[in-house]
Order: sequence, then C-alpha cells, then structure tokens
Amino acid sequence: MSHEVNKTVASENTYSIMESDTIQKNGASPKSLTDRMKKMQAILTMKNLNFALIISIMVMLGACKSPQKAAGYNGTQQKPTTVAQKEAADRGVKIQKEECEEMAMADSPNMRDAGNGISDREAFATNLALLDARSKLAQQLEVIVNGLIRNFNQQHEAGTSDLSSVAKAGQIEQGYFNQFLNNTKQICKNTYVKEDGRYNVYVCVEMDVNAQKAMHKKLTDDKMMQIDYQEYQFLQDMEKAKQDYQQKQSNQ
Repeated sequence: MSHEVNKTVASENTYSIMESDTIQKNGASPKSLTDRMKKMQAILTMKNLNFALIISIMVMLGACKSPQKAAGYNGTQQKPTTVAQKEAADRGVKIQKEECEEMAMADSPNMRDAGNGISDREAFATNLALLDARSKLAQQLEVIVNGLIRNFNQQHEAGTSDLSSVAKAGQIEQGYFNQFLNNTKQICKNTYVKEDGRYNVYVCVEMDVNAQKAMHKKLTDDKMMQIDYQEYQFLQDMEKAKQDYQQKQSNQ
C-alpha cells in the first residue's frame, strides 16, 4: 500500500511539472502561474491527506480484529469420531496426582496420608508438609475410630457402662489422636522448585500395624473402647473403614 501511495504522489508531481512547463510555453503571466501552482499544491496536499487517512483507517481496522478463540472442533482440534474418543472427551482431562499423594491412596494395611508445604527454605517446607500430613492422618483416625466405636457400642449396648461419656457418644476429639502420630514414619518425599524460587515439598507418612495395635491398647486402657472389642476385630474394621474413608475423599 505504501508503494502505491508513493507511486501516485510521484505521478502527481510529474503532472504538476508538466503543467508548469505548458503554462510557461503559452506565455502565461507570473501571477497567473503562481496562482495555478498554489491551487495544484492545495490539491496535492488534500490528496496526500486522503491517502494518509485511508492508511490510518486500515491500521485501526486491523488492530480491532476479534481475539482468536481457543481451537475447538472447528479449529485445529479433531472432533472425536470413535466411541473411545467420545467417552474420553466426555470425561475430560485426567488430573494427575503427585507421587506421594498416590502412595497415600495406595492399597496397604497401614494408615497413610499425604501433606504439602511451601517455603523459601527447603527444611521449613518439609516440616510444613510433615505437619500437614500428620494433621490429616489424625483427622482420618478421628473419623474412622469414632465411627467404629459408635457402631460397636450400638451392637453391644449392654457393655458400655464402664466407658467414658465421650467414648459412649463416639466423639473422641482429634487432639486425642495426636499422641499416636509419633509412631508414624515418612515413606515418600518429593521436592520441587517453583518459578519464584520457593520450595514445594510433598510427603507421605504412615502408621503401620504395630502402631495401630498400640493405639487399640491405649484406647482400651483409657476406657475409650469396650474391653471386649478385640484387637483383631478392631484391625479388620479399621481396614474396611479406611477404604470407605479414602473412597469418600477421592469423590470430593
């Protein structure tokens, strides 16, 4: 477009020179020649302004184009054709869990949970992640054990006279279970560095079967659990309740 404008202006200037030569050959007066030259310059100025205006409008129209939308089925993305592709499109994109989070949800007789911590210092981020994981594990124990005690008490109501009022109601607070967290161990740790330079740490902790047996004994000694709630039955019920708990957590 710029080349065409320059070409047009050059043609107009050539015409102006030719007109001037014609006037001089015909013997026009200097005053008449000056007037006609001024008119020609005015015409050329107006035309140049028109060309500049046209160019400005074209630039503005180009800048005002609608932003491109993400490629959909009418763009670069292929529309699903097979049954498997349609089912995958309906499900959406799978959200991948971090390795330690996957380990916490893996099938195991041990009680597990994962935690995450972010800090400018790796050691502090690790401590935050461990605190988070153990806090979640204590919450898991609170929900599971209280549910087991309530169910057992309902089935053996005659034997609840020796229990504490808290145990009878099946409302042992989460703080009570913090004492068992010392028997947990870290089984997974992954450290990542974020774009801003902070450390992002994931961990997984677990309470093994021996630690669960120790918890059963403590619950019985503290009269939080009926004495005839046998250890082996308690561990079996814990495993079943743990699976139900994890299933509910994964569905949230």
